[in-house]
Amino acid sequence: MNVGPPVAEKDRTQFTIEGMTCSACATRIESALQVIQGVEAAHVNFATATSLVRHSKDVDASAIADVVERLGYHARRDGDRQSIQESNEATLKKRAGPALLIAAFAMTTMFVQFPASDWILASLSTLSVWWAGWSFHRSARLQLVQRSLAMDTLVSLGTIAAWSWSMTVLLLDADQSLHFGGATAIVAFVLLGKWWEARAMRTSGDSLRALAEMTPKWVRLKDGAEIAIQELVVGMEFIVAPGERVATDGQVIEGSSDVDVSQSTGESSPIEVSPGSEVAGGVLNGGGGLVVKATAIGEDTELARVARLVEEAQATQAPIQRLADRVAARFVPLVVGIAIGTFVIRWLLGHEFSDALIASVAVLVVSCPCSFGLATPLAVLVGTGRAAQLGVVVAGAHVLDSTRAIDMVVFDKTGTITTGKPSIVEAVAPVDQELLFSLAGALESRSGHPMGRAFDSFSDNEAEVNDFVNHAGKGVSGVVNGVELRVGKADLFDVVPDGLQAFESEGTPVFLGRGAVAEAAVVVRDEIRSTSIEAVALLRDLNLDVVLLSGDKHSIAQDVGQKVGIKDVVAEVLPEEKRDHIAMLQSDGRCIAMVGDGVNDTPALAAADLGIALQSGTDVARNTADLTIMTDDPRAVANGIALSRQTLKTIKLNLAWAFSYNVVALPLAITGTLAPTQAAMAMALSSFLVVINSLRLRKFRSLSGPHPESST
Repeated sequence: MNVGPPVAEKDRTQFTIEGMTCSACATRIESALQVIQGVEAAHVNFATATSLVRHSKDVDASAIADVVERLGYHARRDGDRQSIQESNEATLKKRAGPALLIAAFAMTTMFVQFPASDWILASLSTLSVWWAGWSFHRSARLQLVQRSLAMDTLVSLGTIAAWSWSMTVLLLDADQSLHFGGATAIVAFVLLGKWWEARAMRTSGDSLRALAEMTPKWVRLKDGAEIAIQELVVGMEFIVAPGERVATDGQVIEGSSDVDVSQSTGESSPIEVSPGSEVAGGVLNGGGGLVVKATAIGEDTELARVARLVEEAQATQAPIQRLADRVAARFVPLVVGIAIGTFVIRWLLGHEFSDALIASVAVLVVSCPCSFGLATPLAVLVGTGRAAQLGVVVAGAHVLDSTRAIDMVVFDKTGTITTGKPSIVEAVAPVDQELLFSLAGALESRSGHPMGRAFDSFSDNEAEVNDFVNHAGKGVSGVVNGVELRVGKADLFDVVPDGLQAFESEGTPVFLGRGAVAEAAVVVRDEIRSTSIEAVALLRDLNLDVVLLSGDKHSIAQDVGQKVGIKDVVAEVLPEEKRDHIAMLQSDGRCIAMVGDGVNDTPALAAADLGIALQSGTDVARNTADLTIMTDDPRAVANGIALSRQTLKTIKLNLAWAFSYNVVALPLAITGTLAPTQAAMAMALSSFLVVINSLRLRKFRSLSGPHPESST
């Protein structure tokens, strides 16, 4: 995983863009944005009608929007992507309907002639070419002004050529064939294909919209008052009745129940919550009544964060998309040259002018690279949306390429293979046990390390903690209520009395002391997740080797590895040593996915080719990862990798079809075997097949069965 310098949230600007008609528009806008001084990266996605721009603080968002406007498109920061997609679909449907009727009439006149049929067809053809097909001509004009050629250029040239020739013949009453039917068929079938595309792109965003619609619009406060969700502020206490959704992120302060988180995390089994439990906005309450205290609202909620991450991932491009864009950019000028060459050669060979012209029009139309441009962004849109439904958040389209080469998955132990909810099973404290445990609970509340949660029940929330230091891989130290305290491994102390050193049990020894001398020791045990064995088996089914990499002592790590089926276990490693071990494996030619959840895992997550963080992990771990699992079930790791691979496979199949289609269809058009009407139908069919193939990703099923584990 290539990790560049971190970019602050305020330096990342997302726009919705109106007016794009094909992927070439997106490529053109992206190229213009990338040359703006201060812009670090720009991604424009035709399928989602969005752009994501990362830029330095001194770049004003309005300046970025101005560049888009000068190209002939409209950029809005507050634009509703769904409304833009719905408007585009409605416009295409409104124009495609009459165009198809006119094309049907034109085909009828090929077999049935009646008085003035040619003039009626000419009038209807004019309506089709210049009204229904106006968007093609508008885009073609923009492309010519910007000295670039794309799909719309080919459609515009083809329809205008066929319509102009036919109108000239009709007005001059020349004894030549009319080709109004070809012009109307081109417009009708291209519009039909684009309507299919627009509809597919709109419905492919259903998963993301479902996330946004999970939050209730109204909330009932503890005092009985009902307010709009926008009026809710942090600290307010609200009621969640049985069967209702939780209005926002919060902490349960009264009641107990089961909550269904399947729509937000993909975890199928309900989770038990009681006073003190954290709940996320949008989850569905079960049979018990709850009183919840709001801890985050609006854009700060977990649901909003997930939706934002998915949107940003969908706005990015997979590396393979850049290849497709380069092919399309060179392909269109080549097709124009082939069309001109077809016309000239056929005319010189003695064919009639109209026959040579129509053959060149067929070349233009049949070679429209719609399917090329749609192959990647639509598959990414559907794949990342389906991943979100399964509780997997993909950081960007580049992740798809990373999963392709992964051949080894490295797990951290605590909080991933194990529950991350350790408990003290034995203790030796010759002096002041209650005081030491209370001080340790306050100190460990600052650490964020899963093992520190063993002291949660002893923590004094009002204790004053100063000079907190996290000694990576060893433990923590600080001053609690004026008392210096150390909690961690024996290495953290200068002296560990013999009575504590001999303290052995099945678990992890943790030492406590007020100063450099350890005064007490406890054994902390963390239970293995009930789904870890199946998770390891699923990864092996994907032909992946599995390694356990832990900072815990050898005996414990080996025991956990043996129980879950991991033979390759590396233990007693510091965070930097985890990173170095990843680097060593990579130097041996392995492509590594690292699964972790804590601050100590961050160096290894950053070094790995694919970083995967669990939802229960720290913010820094999740921000470093390429995939974030929105549940604590390690089986979702296999789902994320499998779905990413399937998405990449779909993209390649789409591109293979698009390329093969052109290889077969183009020679048929050059030789005159394929008429413009047939060329338009073939081009629309090509786009339709790409759409259908991409939508198959919505049927991807979880590799595992129902989740038997209930955890918060």
